[in-house]
Amino acid sequence: MSSPAPAPTLRRNRNFQNLWVGQFLSDLGSAMGVLAYPLLLLDLTHSTALAGIAATLASLAAFVVRLPAGSLADRVDRRRTMVITDAVRTVVLLALAVAVITHHVSWPIVLGVAIIDRLGDTIFTPTSTAILPAIIDDSQFERAVAANEGRQYAASMIGPALGGALFSAARAIPFLADSVSYGISTLTSLRLTGNFRPAETEHHGLWRESIDSLRHLWNDRVSRLVITQAPLINFAFNGMIISIVFAMRKYGYSAALIGLTQAGIMVGGLLGALLAPRLRGHLTLHQVVALFTIIGTALFALAAVLAPTPWMALPVGASAVLAPTANAALMGELLRRTPDEMRGRATNAVMQAATALAVLSPLAAGIALEHLSARAAVAIFAVTLAIAAVIANVSRAGRTPDPA
Repeated sequence: MSSPAPAPTLRRNRNFQNLWVGQFLSDLGSAMGVLAYPLLLLDLTHSTALAGIAATLASLAAFVVRLPAGSLADRVDRRRTMVITDAVRTVVLLALAVAVITHHVSWPIVLGVAIIDRLGDTIFTPTSTAILPAIIDDSQFERAVAANEGRQYAASMIGPALGGALFSAARAIPFLADSVSYGISTLTSLRLTGNFRPAETEHHGLWRESIDSLRHLWNDRVSRLVITQAPLINFAFNGMIISIVFAMRKYGYSAALIGLTQAGIMVGGLLGALLAPRLRGHLTLHQVVALFTIIGTALFALAAVLAPTPWMALPVGASAVLAPTANAALMGELLRRTPDEMRGRATNAVMQAATALAVLSPLAAGIALEHLSARAAVAIFAVTLAIAAVIANVSRAGRTPDPA
């Protein structure tokens, strides 16, 4: 009896290549929008507060659907979901670009498109992750995840800089580029072959399953540390990044330069991802989180001193070097302590908890810049990270040595 043929490498796996390219383009479109939307809103409203409110509403919409979107990915045909999601975004972003070109755009229209875009990303991301086991061999999963991590960091670095440069050339171009990226992603998703309908299992309602996963997390002391630390950390980092965008635009810096500063911050995260495995092997969970929040607080305070110049992005980028190690420590421990049948829902539940405060960070940044100053806005997020540092040091969770 002949042995089964070995699985094709990821480079020769047509399904994986189509998925990777589609995800990269979809991520790139979303990353361009991270900068293009607030810049367009600022140009239309001339108000950082109103731009912050609009960005918060878009984040809030994504927050509301994130938990049921994760459960949805385990219920319906995943390829069809991805195709429909990016096809809708293709049409909507094209319509926005036309509205900008014809001078028929207003801030409510931009807000509506931003909400649809964020909802699409919230649905597309867990679905594209859940589809991996159907297209690759189990032994290739770690390599596939590493390739996806590289894709996300690359999109996060290229997207803001590209979006800023395109916005400087013409306000409609980044949204037209978004539409093209989503269109190509739709085509690559259509090229996926196989059966992508989840296995039939007993379900108890999207929201009930989501609430059950949150209850499980809260009853575990380490998981409870994750869902109390992550909201503060994400609020601080997201608020810092949007503060840099708002402050630099308010003080007259070009969209292209703003995009480059955002890309520079992501370079710190990419370096941190390369260092994370080595650092994680020498630090306990408590040490990683404590070190990350303490150093981050000091660097954020330095950013407040440097505001509103582009130099304030340097300490923020430096603080991002430790972010992947902290994320790996928190998520790794969470997965070890979560039953296999709940890991998908638990991951989505952590993401939901982690973004609970982050949805308010654009609002806080916009109001602070509108009524106070750039330094005050940055200081708010430095104080938030300081609170997280205090919690990390007084908590007993994660103090014992844990496996790397």
